[in-house]
This record gives sequence, structure tokens and C-alpha cells, in this order.
Amino acid sequence: MDHAKPVVPATASEALADPAARGDLLTMAIRFASGMPAGIGLIACYLAYMLAAAFGHWMMVLPDIPITVWPPNGVILAALLIQPRQSWPWWLAVGVAGELTSNVLWFANPLIWALGYVAANVAAVTVAALLLSRFLGAPIRRLATLQQVLAFLGLGVLVSPMVSATMGSALNAGIGKGSFVATWPMWWLGDATGILIATPLIISLVNAWRDRARPAPVQFLEGAMIGLVLAGLSAWEMGTGAAHAFLLPLPVIWAALRFEFRGATLAVLGLSLAIGLHANSMGAVQGLVGDLTTLHTRLQALIIVAAATGLIVAAITRQQRQALADLARSNTELEARVAERTRAIEAAEKRFKATFQNAGVGISIVSGDGKLMRVNERLARMLGYDAEEMEGRALDQFTHVDDLALGAAAWERLKSGAADEYELEKRYLRKDGVYVWGHTTVSCVRHPSGRMAYLIKIIQDITERRHSEELRQNLAREINHRSKNLLTIIQVIARQTASRSPQDFVQTFGDRLRALAANQDLLVKSEWQRISLHDLVHSQVEQFYATGNRIVVTGAPMMLPPAAAQAVGMALHELATNAAKYGSLSTETGQVHIAWEVVQDRFVMTWRETGGPEVTAPSALGFGTTLLDSMTASSLSGEVSIDYARDGLVWQLQCPLSALEDGAGDDGSGGHGQTGP
Repeated sequence: MDHAKPVVPATASEALADPAARGDLLTMAIRFASGMPAGIGLIACYLAYMLAAAFGHWMMVLPDIPITVWPPNGVILAALLIQPRQSWPWWLAVGVAGELTSNVLWFANPLIWALGYVAANVAAVTVAALLLSRFLGAPIRRLATLQQVLAFLGLGVLVSPMVSATMGSALNAGIGKGSFVATWPMWWLGDATGILIATPLIISLVNAWRDRARPAPVQFLEGAMIGLVLAGLSAWEMGTGAAHAFLLPLPVIWAALRFEFRGATLAVLGLSLAIGLHANSMGAVQGLVGDLTTLHTRLQALIIVAAATGLIVAAITRQQRQALADLARSNTELEARVAERTRAIEAAEKRFKATFQNAGVGISIVSGDGKLMRVNERLARMLGYDAEEMEGRALDQFTHVDDLALGAAAWERLKSGAADEYELEKRYLRKDGVYVWGHTTVSCVRHPSGRMAYLIKIIQDITERRHSEELRQNLAREINHRSKNLLTIIQVIARQTASRSPQDFVQTFGDRLRALAANQDLLVKSEWQRISLHDLVHSQVEQFYATGNRIVVTGAPMMLPPAAAQAVGMALHELATNAAKYGSLSTETGQVHIAWEVVQDRFVMTWRETGGPEVTAPSALGFGTTLLDSMTASSLSGEVSIDYARDGLVWQLQCPLSALEDGAGDDGSGGHGQTGP
């Protein structure tokens, strides 16, 4: 398969005629224009270049040596390192313009030669920028680390001048201005020295301008002092033929230590100016040295050593200060975190103390050997101690002896690792000897090895709950017992009523149940405790009070237990019912006198009717008579008498006072199967 070869325009006119080529040229032009820096920056760079070129021309004091120190390359290299890569062509163009201007002003080389020198310098600067941009992370704001300085010294100062020295020396050899071998070292040394002087200086000045940096008065005075020392030392050294030239880098190092890169670069500039002054007056000291070229080379080497040392010291100083600043910042942050953590711990401790001391339950911390390490006030009050009295003592000392085994079994489960927590209810002994019930919840905190570290015990006072539960259980048993008794009474009433009054069973049985219900109402209202005899009498005969003063009740206040109240209430109901049907309450003028008293440790209660029809004894004993007589007497362990006197019935109950005490008659021994209420 044939592939068409691209058609390459043979001439420039053909390239311009080709639409695709015109598009590529337009794209390149747009890209070039888009990377254009600000005009003020380009002008400043051009002026700096010309000053550097003037300095380099000023330093040309050796016969037949075209260059001794050439800082302009350092100016352009600095511009490339601090600017984005798309703007590099503009800065290189400034360098080309500056180089050609310098040639017109000072060197007067033919244009073709000047362009050759331009190409050498552009190549050297471009190579340096490309190599350094990878190591420095260009564009950069400043030289900051020792690694950056070493990369600059190695690539920018040592390697890149080899490019310009090789191309420039070859050009000089080609045009007959000098041999390659003789020119190359001096060219390399001049470019290396110039880059070492100019590049760090320009970077520092631009950075200072961007940061609007202004020295403090103290710093200004110290800088002036360094300058005076440098000037005096340089004058002395130059006056003695540089016999102690090793002393000249000391002010540079001083400036680097105090002001880092800005101080070092300005000090190197001052040293270079001092050496330039000496070089331009070298004729005065020529007799002392004897070899002008050797002395000049020594001074160049001195600039390189001083500048390199100053940059290295500045980098180390910068890194040390940065490390100290980072350390101080880290220390401040750490102190802030520690302070914040301390405040959090203190707040947590306060919350814990507040919770521990104000909790509504008893809390204790128990050591692995079972001793109380800490006790809150609630637990101390629960057991009637002060917290200090309890701490340090074994918890078993406060446990009811009957519940020690229960706690010991739970402790063994924790100790063996079979459990990490447990709950139980047990009794604790108060200081006054009274025991309280506690619901105990225990959590175990262990060492990493699994051994018990301490226990957290939460003890809730459940004494009232346990008493309430016991009371409910007793009440349930009491209700069960009384319900059985009540059912027994109802059975007896029903059986007796049905067998002896079948003709009016419903009416009679209903009345007796209502009387029994009235008794139950009183007992329920009193919570099955003792009830007033006055209230009992009133409940059974209240329907007759509406007829006027026909019922007279006399007697001292007296309280009856539930069993006695039930028996007396049923008897009163029967008496009132009979009086309404057949006795004194069946007439308009009859009365009933109800009285009670205590005679020689015996309770005597009397029902006496007057003003009613003539009374005759019944021919047969019905259930009412049985209830009034034998059932009442049996329930109260007493005696009942019924007198059917002609002018009115008299019923009397006599029983020992002990029958009216709590619990009496509630043993299930009541007559006719009655077991008490």
C-alpha cells in the first residue's frame, strides 16, 4: 500500500502561500505573544543587562583577554528561573538586544562575530535554565535550600559556562583572535564568575521587590557595618598584594549568617566591586606580584570561592532558621494541642467528678483485690458512712452475711475471665446495722494481659422497691385470703337464705349482699386496716336517719379490725332489717338505741328497740337469728344474747378486747365454715 509523502514547500514564498503553513505560523505567533511579560519587566531586565555588561567591560583589564567576568548571562538566567517557560523567548530576546547593544558600545565586533557570541551566550543560558528548572522546580521565588544552591553551583556555574566557553573559544580560534586552548579556561572562568555574581543577586532583588521588603534600622546599621568591614579589609588586602586573600570571604559569610541570600549576594557584589577597583589599578601593585594574569585569576577564583561559600552558608542558615521556625510552629501547635487536650481532660475530669458525686445512684471504683478505691457521696449516704471511712476497705465488709456467697460467685467469674460484667440484687449493711437492698451492676476494666485492673460498681438503692414488692405480695396473699373468706360468707348467706326464706330469696339475699358490700367499702377505703365503729354503724343504718332522731348512737370512739368489722356490720344489718319489718322502726314513733362500752377488758355492744309493736319470740330460728347469734359470737370469740322483751328487742354482744386487736378472728376459725374476712 502506497503512502503519500508530505509536500514540503521549497521556498519561503511557497510556505506563505500554503494555508496550513500560514496557520502554523499564526499559532506560533499567538503563543509567542501570549507569553509576553509586562513591558516594565522587560525594560528593567534590559537595564540590568546593560549594567552587568558595563561591569564586565570595566573588569576587562588584561591584555589579549576578551573576557574576565561576564555577569549579563547571570541576569538572563535569573529571569528565566523566576518566570514561566512560555515567556522565555522574550527574556532571551532581551539578552540578544543587550548583547548587540554592548557590541556597539564597547566591543565593535563585526555583526557576524557578534551574532556568534550571542548564539554562544543564548545556548549557555538556555541549557542552564533547562537543567536547573528540573531541580529547582522553576519558576521559583527565591533560592531557599542547600539542595537548590548545590544544583545551581553544579549546573548553572560549572556546567552551563562550558557551552558558551566552547562555542566562544571555537569562534575566536576560527577568526584568529586566539587559540582554543588558551581562551577556553578564561572564558569559562569569566562566565562562571558572572553567573555566580549576578543570578543570585537578581533573584534576591526581585524577591525583595515583590515582598516589599525593607530593612529595619538595626539591620541597616549592621549591613553598613559589614560593608565598611568588607571595604576596609579589601583595601588592606589589595594594598598588600592579596597576601591574605583568604580573609576576604569572612564578611560575605557574616552577611550570609545575618541576612541569608540577600546579605550574601550584596556582600559578593561589594567584594566584586572592590576587586574590580583593584584590577583597574593593578599597575600600582604589578611590581609586588610580577604576574598580572596569575593575580587576576586568583582574584576571580576568590570571588567564586567567596560567592559559593556565601550561598552555601546562606542556604544552611535559611534551612536552619526555617527548621527552627517550623520547630517553633510545631512546638506552638503541639503546646496548643496539649493545652486543648489538657483543657478537654480537665473538663472531662470535672464532668466525671460532677457525675460521680451528683449521680442519683451509688458509684464505687473497686481495685483488683476487692478494696474500695473511690466512693461517691450517694453510696456513702446510702450506707450511712463518710466516703473517707469506706475507701480502702473491702466491699464485703458492707455486704449482708447471707449475700456474701452470691457476690463471691460473681467475683470468681470476673477473675477467671468468664465474664466482664454482672448484675445482682443483694443486701448491704448500713453503719447503724440496718440493711438496705441494692441493685448492683459491675463492669470490669482489664489490663492488656487480661488481668483485672479495677471494677466500676453502680449500686442503686432498691429498698423501697423491695418493700413495695413484699407489700404487693402480702396484699396479694391477703386479697386471696379475704376473697376466699368473702366467698365463703356469700355461700353461707345464699344457702341459709334459700333454705329458710325461699319465698323472698332475691330480696333478702340482695339486702344482705348490700350490707356485706357496705362493709367491704369501708374496709377498702381504710386499705383493710382498722375502721371506726361509728362509721360502721352509720353505713348499715344510714337509710333510717332520714326518719328523724329515731336511731340514737352512743359510745366512745373505737376502731375495729377488718374481721370484727365484717361480723358486726352483718349483725347490724340484720337487726336494722328486722326492726324495719317487725320492730320499732316499723312504726312512726319507735326508736333504736345503739351503744357500746368497755367493761373490765370486755367489749359490750347493745342494740335496744323501744316504742314498737309488742314483741314475741319467733317460733323457729331463721338465718338472721343464726347470723345474729352464733355466727357473730363465733367470729369474735364472744357471747351474744337476744332478749325478746314485750316492749322491745334487746341484742347484746360481749367479747374480750383481744378479739378487737389486729389479726384477731383472721385465722380461719370462724363458725359455719367462715374463715374470716
